[in-house]
Amino acid sequence: MKSVFDDPFLHGTFNDLLLIPAALPWVLWVQSKWGWRPPDTYPTSGEIVGHLLVWSVIAEGVMPLLSPRFTADWRDVAAYAVGAGVAAGFWMNAKRRP
Repeated sequence: MKSVFDDPFLHGTFNDLLLIPAALPWVLWVQSKWGWRPPDTYPTSGEIVGHLLVWSVIAEGVMPLLSPRFTADWRDVAAYAVGAGVAAGFWMNAKRRP
């Protein structure tokens, strides 16, 4: 797809925007199956922020120390946060609907 879409935003930042909206529901589903959280509930603000912080530290702090293939970039953390904010707005709005 890189040859079709030559936009740098789509090659890097777009994936970072999707981290929380795409991965968090799966993680919370696993946690509910293990009995760590109630099943079939929307993510709470604490869960969203907590996972954002944990994944940011791992992806941008720990992984660059473990392997030269990874680089720390504050813009990735900003993209994670923007994606988390958009997803949180969607989830909070959906939670209010009957």
